[in-house]
Amino acid sequence: MRVTVYGPNTTYCHRAEVVVRQTLKAAGAAFEIETVRDCASLNCTEPPEIAIDGQMVSSGHIPTPAEVLGWLGRH
Repeated sequence: MRVTVYGPNTTYCHRAEVVVRQTLKAAGAAFEIETVRDCASLNCTEPPEIAIDGQMVSSGHIPTPAEVLGWLGRH
């Protein structure tokens, strides 16, 4: 699974990435995570935005671990 976190280099966006990484690791999921900081060129309007395998799953907030685990069932 490929996870992409879109958002500027802020504490808020970093926390979102940490929650995603820790939750997926604890669940034993096979994943790669990429962080894209240049949101202006991608029209990122509500960072942090998170996509899994190219499909946007979250925007505008730090996801909870339960939310991240819910994404696993869809991907």
